[in-house]
Amino acid sequence: MNSEAVGQAMRDVADDLIRPRFRTLADGDVDTKSGPDDLVTIADVEAERALTPLLAAIADQPVVGEEASEADPSLPDVLGTASAAWTVDPVDGTWNFAHGSIDYAVMVAHVEGGDAHSGWILHPETGNLLYGGVDAAVTVTDDSGMVRTVDSVASAPVRPVSDLRGMAVLKFAPDSAAHGLVGLAEDVAEVTPPRMCAGWDYWDIIDGGLDFLLYFRAKPWDHAPGAAICRAAGYAVRHLDGAEYRPGDPGRPFLVAREGEWDALAEAIRARAGEL
Repeated sequence: MNSEAVGQAMRDVADDLIRPRFRTLADGDVDTKSGPDDLVTIADVEAERALTPLLAAIADQPVVGEEASEADPSLPDVLGTASAAWTVDPVDGTWNFAHGSIDYAVMVAHVEGGDAHSGWILHPETGNLLYGGVDAAVTVTDDSGMVRTVDSVASAPVRPVSDLRGMAVLKFAPDSAAHGLVGLAEDVAEVTPPRMCAGWDYWDIIDGGLDFLLYFRAKPWDHAPGAAICRAAGYAVRHLDGAEYRPGDPGRPFLVAREGEWDALAEAIRARAGEL
């Protein structure tokens, strides 16, 4: 897989079709999907339309884009059946993008055999590109081309749950679980509010600002890139029942944490959330 070609395609599309719309969107450039907070912009649509053939040219495999899946809800099924496929989130954090916040991202993953194999997360307004995957160390490439390798946490000392700081998205949790998990803040050092952009949540854990991420909805374009990158950096990415996260298995809560800390943290979460 030509990881540099993927990153360059993402940068080119962001520079041509996304960044020129940042803080310049007209009223007719923004629409809603499933609800008033679920936005789509002209940048989402045009960027995905441009990225799809570029990725297919790098590896001729199905491309599962967020906006294409809105039109064809059966499209993500190929992630569990095809030998390999791409996922694309053209503008992750569309609400942030539409409201002028730099906390948005372009995200791509390569899925092989149903598993998140490689992931790319671009932050267009900072120029940083996060990449990692199976047999590929996690790197951050800035817009000048300088590459920094991120150290793995695989051998990091195991800490107690009470020392861990993380982020939990409870918006999609069952009401009883969400109510119970409010108490998680008593078990850990801190639970921070979500950034409303998974592409920045994963940056925060890789960069060391957070120790865990908890999600209750697993759209593949939101999480396959981050799952591949986090595993490459020594994190476990598993559903709360212990099953490994797979992009073709959406909708189940999952936890990202250091391998040695995952079990104890999951136990604390399950105790608070109750039956899931």
